[in-house]
Amino acid sequence: MKLLKIKQSIQRKIVFIAIFFSLVSFQLSADNIQMKKNINDITKIYMSSMTYIFKSQSIINQKNVDKSSLFGDAFIENIKQTYSVKYNEDFPKADHLAKKMLLQVMVEVMDDNKELIHDNEIGFKGVIPATYASQLSAKLATKGIGLTIKFTRTEKGIRNILNKPDAWESAVMEKMKTTPDIYYDENALLNGKAAIRQFTPLPMAPLCLGCHGVPGQNPLNVGKDKSQWTTIDITGFEMENWTIDDFGGGVSISIEKSVLQ
Repeated sequence: MKLLKIKQSIQRKIVFIAIFFSLVSFQLSADNIQMKKNINDITKIYMSSMTYIFKSQSIINQKNVDKSSLFGDAFIENIKQTYSVKYNEDFPKADHLAKKMLLQVMVEVMDDNKELIHDNEIGFKGVIPATYASQLSAKLATKGIGLTIKFTRTEKGIRNILNKPDAWESAVMEKMKTTPDIYYDENALLNGKAAIRQFTPLPMAPLCLGCHGVPGQNPLNVGKDKSQWTTIDITGFEMENWTIDDFGGGVSISIEKSVLQ
């Protein structure tokens, strides 16, 4: 009888342990799903803002026009509309610190450029997706929330040293040469801390070639004789002669896991 009770006690403990580990496993799975959703939301919000900056170049560079759509709540509202069109879904709720901070920093970056954007003496303002991305990344780094965003490319093709890829990004881009899909890593490191990282490739678009293509695609050469063409693009960099089929780089987003809990 005593032996039977011991066996029953052991069986109950085994069942309890099995249930406990099942619950832990379920919770970890749920946490990973939520973390992946958060980083996906952040990626798409960021890319929507880049798209809006790209589409707003005429407003940014024109003189004596209403530019209120580029600042404050109006700017965020336009990003939300861009998001809905781009992804055919509702803009995600700002239900996480990282999302709230990203929206805040987007507004701050445009406010930092307000005087430049309103300057009627300067034709080309230089507030393009690449510079906007760099400024956004730099400002996020000062917030101490464990979120980094980088618009990067392979090391040989990078213009801004601040956008230089790290070892993880370089390795991911090597894989993308044969498999150009979104790469998600839930067991990565960021500044020595556990993090999730996501790299979203961006294909080259015709408008990208105005800076990165061949001289014939350079807006500065429009209407000029070929003998007068320049190989310097409108931002002051040497054109790379890329084609629409070249690898355009991508958006790298990393978040410390402690921030996502």
